Amino acid sequence: MSAFSRRLFILGALTWAAGCTMLDEMAEMNRQTWRAIRPKATDYRDTINDPDDEWSFVGAEARGDHAMEREPDRFWKKYFQSERARSIERNLGIE
Repeated sequence: MSAFSRRLFILGALTWAAGCTMLDEMAEMNRQTWRAIRPKATDYRDTINDPDDEWSFVGAEARGDHAMEREPDRFWKKYFQSERARSIERNLGIE
């Protein structure tokens, strides 16, 4: 075996060994990245049941001296509309 072939073989073996080590490190970094990106149950606070009292002044201020509108279809509001939707409509000036 010539000196060039021997050097080429050693260089290839070292590159292969370093490449496998790098692949393991890359796989671990990839796992850590996906673990950080994956949504958790505590990442999102559902505000659907929170009261809208902190913003109620905005609707009253925007309406000014306009009277509140009355909803003609009380059945829909009573049986199909959520309390949150009713709160939003009250804030907009729809009674």
